[in-house]
This record gives sequence, structure tokens and C-alpha cells, in this order.
Amino acid sequence: MDASSILPNFSLVKGGPLFRAERWLHLVSPRRSSVGWRTLAFALLAWLPLLVLTLPRGGTALRSLLAELQVHAQMLLALPVFIAAEPYVDGRITLAARQFLVSHLVGVGSRPAFERSARTAMRWRDSSLAEACLLVGAFALSLVSGLDSHLEWAVTGANGSPSPAGWWYLTVSQPLFRFLALRWLFRGVLWAYFLFRVSRLPLALMPSHPDVTGGLGFLPICQSGFAPVVFALSVVVSAYTWDTQPRGLASGPLPYILPLVVQGAIAAVAVFAPLGFFTPQLVKAKRRGDSAFSALAAWHSRHFERKWFHEHPGDELLGAPDFSSLIDLGSSFTVARKMRLFPWDSRSLLGFAAASLAPLVILLMMDRKFLAVLKQVHGWLF
Repeated sequence: MDASSILPNFSLVKGGPLFRAERWLHLVSPRRSSVGWRTLAFALLAWLPLLVLTLPRGGTALRSLLAELQVHAQMLLALPVFIAAEPYVDGRITLAARQFLVSHLVGVGSRPAFERSARTAMRWRDSSLAEACLLVGAFALSLVSGLDSHLEWAVTGANGSPSPAGWWYLTVSQPLFRFLALRWLFRGVLWAYFLFRVSRLPLALMPSHPDVTGGLGFLPICQSGFAPVVFALSVVVSAYTWDTQPRGLASGPLPYILPLVVQGAIAAVAVFAPLGFFTPQLVKAKRRGDSAFSALAAWHSRHFERKWFHEHPGDELLGAPDFSSLIDLGSSFTVARKMRLFPWDSRSLLGFAAASLAPLVILLMMDRKFLAVLKQVHGWLF
């Protein structure tokens, strides 16, 4: 049975009340890529009214808004990335889900359970209740955090009551940004749930697979697809660091680097930890492979030595295939012995780390300290 026939519409992005509203507003079209229009629409909805509502006040309020890096980073960079990353991440997830079937890791008898897990995840994706809870959570976080009194564009009067721009920021811009962030978190939970259910199926893992993860090497590549989302979060952390840290590097680059390293480490654990669901099956496959390969290698080596060390085959040595089979068996045995008990990939982790630290370059260039930091890091390493 073809993978596409079992999972014809598997997606953790194309569903939910907001997606249906976007389709109704013609921001989503099945005939053409509409990610650009959607990204522009959300960014303008979150940011442009702040500027329009602050313009009449002019002067100090307008300069305060234009200097507020965190607002611009959230609404003009991080929020658009949340939207623009959807087709990319969804494509990675869809390919990974189908790869379980294409690689025959899921047997024919387990495919109904596999399909049920996929449909359960998509049913939660479409849940109006789940998305309503995310929206309520986004509003609650915005109201609890409130507005800082030093934001001259967002407050007015001696009592610090919100200005029109402040009200828009508090009731539209911030809730929208946080809702999109929480929705990505929810999608990650759904994907982790799907992987957990699949990990409980009897998978046909192969100890001799060249990816040294029993055939699951596509999973860390899939997880690295969440890098754009992590980049968006790192942009917000970098902007917050810029607004709160004193200018200059008198104390070294640590105040710039440490928040991004911590945020990147937390994100990497959250994204790659679900792959640990497959560790029990990898352990069983490795044990089974060690036993089977040891027996096969012993049989092959015994017959090889009997033929070539004791029977004196003479001129048959030149071009004999036995030596090639011995080398091939040794390579397969080495691969099986190196089989990892956790499906990770160094390139995926490096790409993830690069996405987490990429905003640091922008931050340091804005502070005109990029070369100074490079010299300090070079001094640490060498």
C-alpha cells in the first residue's frame, strides 16, 4: 500500500479555526503559494497600527516607538517567520511521517494503528477548543505582563494609562504574537504525541542500516526543520538583551551570548527529546543485531579460515570473491556495533545551533562590537 494512500492529507499546519478563517479571507489558496501575502497581512496587522496611532502624538512618543527594538523584532521579524516557516516545517513533518511507510519500518499489520495515530493528531490540530485555549493563554500572558511605564509611546498621562497604540499593542499585537508562538508549541506537542504512538508499534529496525540508527536517520533531519521557529524565538531574546543590557562589552560578550545559548539549549532539548521514545526499540534491535551478526560472522570466518588456511586452494586466490564477502561482512558488523541508541545527527544539531545563535551576529553588528567579540572568542579558543 502506498504511503500517500494512507496519509493523503497528513499535516499539522493545514487545519484549525485560524487556518479556516485564512482560507475564508482568501489568504490561503490551494492553487498557489500564499505564504507571502499571509506573512505581510499578519505583520501589518500587528505593527502598522502602532505607528499610525502614535504618529498624531509625534515627538518623544514617536521616537520612543521607533527606538523600541523589541517591538520591531517581534512584529516585523519573529512574527513573519512564524508564518513563513509553516509550509517548510509542515513539509518536513509530512515526509517524515510517510517515511515510516516508504522504508517499511511499519509493517502491514501495524498500519491501521499508524493511521489512527495520524488521524488523532490531525483531529487535535482541528480542535476549536484547543485553539481557543491557546488564544485565552495568549491574552492572559499579555494582560499579566502589561505595559512598562517607560514606554512613552504606549502610555499617556501621569498615571501611566495605555495610549491608543498601547491598547492595540496590549490587546492585538502581543496576543497575536504569543498566540502564534503557543500554536507552534502545540504543533510540537502533537508531533511528539504522534512519534510516541509510532514508537510503541513493532518497528522493523535494521541494525545494519548505514545511518547507524536502524533506519530512523530521517527523524533528526525532520526535527531540525523546526530551526526557523527557534530562530524567531532567538530574535526576541536578542532584542530583549539589547534593551536590557548596558551598551558596550566591558564585561565581555557573555551578556550577549549566554541568553541565546540557554534558549537554544532549552529549544534543542524540547525538539529532540521526543526521539528518545524510540530508544527502547533501538536497544532491542542492537541486541538482536549483535547476537545475529556474531553468529553469522563466526560461521563465515570459520569456513573462510578452513578454506584458505587449511585446504590450500592454490591459484584460486586471485580474484576470489571470499575476501570481498569477508570485508563486506566486517563493514556490516562494524555498522551494527556502532548503532546509536538515540537517533541524533551532528549536522542537524549544528544547524539548530546556528539558527539559535544567528541573531547574535545582528545584535553585535548593531552594537559595533562584532569584531571585538570575534577577537575575544578567538582568544578563548586559542
